[in-house]
Amino acid sequence: MKEKLKLILRFIGIFIICFITIYLVVFIGGWKLFESGDPILMEIGVAFILAIFMTAINEVLTQHQNKIKDLEERIAKLESANKNGNQ
Repeated sequence: MKEKLKLILRFIGIFIICFITIYLVVFIGGWKLFESGDPILMEIGVAFILAIFMTAINEVLTQHQNKIKDLEERIAKLESANKNGNQ
C-alpha cells in the first residue's frame, strides 16, 4: 500500500509538471514553434522540454527516496541496539 501511494504521488507530480511545461511552451512563445507547421520540430521541442523536467523530477525523487532508506536503516539499527541493551 505504501509503495502504491508513492507511485501515485510520483505520477501526480510528474503529470502536473508536464502539464505546466506544455502549457508554458504553447502559450509563452512556443506558439511560434507550433505555427511553423513542421510536426517534427514541434515534437522535438516538446520532447526536449519534457525530458529536462522528467530528468529533474526523477533525480529529486531518487535523492529523497535514498534519504528515506538511510533514515529507515538508522532507525532499524537504533531499535536493534535498544532491544539488545534492554535484554
